[in-house]
Amino acid sequence: MSNVESLVERKTRRRACRPAVEAAMNEMILKLHAKGFGRAEIALALADAAEDYVLRLASPKELAH
Repeated sequence: MSNVESLVERKTRRRACRPAVEAAMNEMILKLHAKGFGRAEIALALADAAEDYVLRLASPKELAH
């Protein structure tokens, strides 16, 4: 696979991944809101969790795997 083909494939996967993540996130938000959590509270918790996840992925320990 050429570099151009690889780049195109990564972009295609990102385009497919984003809607799937958003759908799962929206479902989770609705469930959490139904349990009494506020929308802003949920949004901040999601942002914090996403940041923690990105930091774990970027850690040298994770990069070794």
